[in-house]
Amino acid sequence: MARPTALPLLLLLFLGTGAQNVQVQIPAEVRGLLGSEVTLPCHLQSGEPKIRVSQVMWLRWDRYGGSQSVAVFHPTHGASFPNSGPYDQRMSFIIGNSGKTEAELRDATLLLKGLRAEDEANYTCEFATFPWGSSKGATWLRVLAEPKNHAESQEVTLGPDPTPMARCVSTGGRPPARISWFSPLLGEGTESRTAGPVTGTSTVTSRFTLVPTPQADGAKVTCKVEHETLSEPVLIPLTLSVKYPPEVSISGYDDNWFVGRVEATLSCDAQSNPEPTAYEWSTTMGFLPPTAVAQGPRLIIHSVDESANTTFICSVANAVGTGRAEQTIRVRESPDTAGAGATGGIIGGIIAAIIALAVAATAILICRQQQKEEELHRRPEEEEDEIPLKMTT
Repeated sequence: MARPTALPLLLLLFLGTGAQNVQVQIPAEVRGLLGSEVTLPCHLQSGEPKIRVSQVMWLRWDRYGGSQSVAVFHPTHGASFPNSGPYDQRMSFIIGNSGKTEAELRDATLLLKGLRAEDEANYTCEFATFPWGSSKGATWLRVLAEPKNHAESQEVTLGPDPTPMARCVSTGGRPPARISWFSPLLGEGTESRTAGPVTGTSTVTSRFTLVPTPQADGAKVTCKVEHETLSEPVLIPLTLSVKYPPEVSISGYDDNWFVGRVEATLSCDAQSNPEPTAYEWSTTMGFLPPTAVAQGPRLIIHSVDESANTTFICSVANAVGTGRAEQTIRVRESPDTAGAGATGGIIGGIIAAIIALAVAATAILICRQQQKEEELHRRPEEEEDEIPLKMTT
């Protein structure tokens, strides 16, 4: 990530007697990353050739309105850093710390290394000049820290109450990061903040809370993290996981099971998390017909007879619980040809309609082609009629 730069907005203050021709050029705000170095620009602009700089001083202001000197530059004695405290060995003038020329003294830019959270404050750069007196300008130093972000889904079990199903954490940001969630589900984020791993930073934790249902299993959610050190938001996609017992249905019965039909099949369809571990087939009588064979999720009736005239039950189990479904079978004496005939009639009608549309389209194309040919025949005749008329004029 690119290091934050000073804002282009400049704050110009003109102070002291006759200071109209003396300007202190200083940015209104400077940003730096925690642990890195930053420059605090400050320049004296003057149209007076005889002005002399007798001293440069930087003041730091606390939140209560008090100030203290943190850096001083004297043309003879060079640089000193009174009340250096947290700035010891970290602060220096860009022009150096020894005596300089008059032109160099007009550059009071400071270099601050190893930025700490407590360095964030308002600073005043002040020039003592002769004969114009004192001129100064102020800047706000902001200390930022880029957070580290991660997210994870949390596997939960089916239940009636809202439960945290995903967690998104932004660690060590300054200021605290902003976290939001995007999801088609009706969930909401609940946020908490704690102190970060470095003094002056914060860790933000957001939990996506939702009532765990089978419909939420496998759903997609996205954690969005925003912070002013990031050029664009961080998007972290997640897949939710809900453990629930099997939801069961039975397919394969077409209402045309008749005596003598062979290889009739029922399928036990189950949706669950985790996957089913066992399938069990039975009937309301407790036992399967003699010609029925259970093969996991399939039940095969090799030869349908009156014993299949019952209600079949499929029970499915997984690690969470069990589910079941029932299918009642009505065995006919003979095949239901009426249903087959109706189906055949529908299919035949569809085919006939398609043929009719094709014939109509062909007829339209033929008519258009004939019209074009007639137009082509008429044009030469019209041209022949026009030629004699032109010759007589």
